[in-house]
Amino acid sequence: MGRERFEDGSGPDSNAAMLLDEYLPAFDATQVEHRIVDADPETTYDATLDANLLDLGPIVRLLGTLRAAPQVLADRLRDRPRTAPPERMRFADVPETDEWTLLAESPGEEYVFGAVGKFWQPSIQWRAVDADGFTAFDEPGYAKLAIGLSVRPYGDHRTLLSYEARTATTSESARRSFRRYWRVISPFAGYLMRRALARIEADAERLANRTTRRPSRRR
Repeated sequence: MGRERFEDGSGPDSNAAMLLDEYLPAFDATQVEHRIVDADPETTYDATLDANLLDLGPIVRLLGTLRAAPQVLADRLRDRPRTAPPERMRFADVPETDEWTLLAESPGEEYVFGAVGKFWQPSIQWRAVDADGFTAFDEPGYAKLAIGLSVRPYGDHRTLLSYEARTATTSESARRSFRRYWRVISPFAGYLMRRALARIEADAERLANRTTRRPSRRR
């Protein structure tokens, strides 16, 4: 299940306070995906942070290769060295990257990270910021992207896993550029989000089955 919006203003009203609302309460576009997982919230949260995002299938790998192609070409033309791609990438690895920053975490409940850049450019122009700098950043011509992953109890031993990506632009020119980009990229973004949730769901349910399985008795 999922939904996408492009709007002016803030997100939907909710009685539940979200860390994501503290860092990007107003946005131009949002995409939300949900998954009901047959595992408890603690297990699902651990699986969320530990899932290998590079193991989401051949289509996802192809999309990643296509998105990175302009940067690879630019590096070759400028004779800049390219670092080897990582063998594994997890949400827990976000603070170790140059482009993304961990904005906030409520352990066992919600994990929020973000980035600032000109995402519509073939070779993305990033701006490094910390959590405080992310909130205050307002230099014209950029967009701020905040991603929130959260888990909530859903009945007995089940979890509602949510993945939301919000984007806010800092000027009208950036908003126009992002709007054109988003109309093309949003279906692919939704697909990537759903694949990530499916990976997390499978990992969480496998872990839950492993911990609840009772050893068989020898006869």
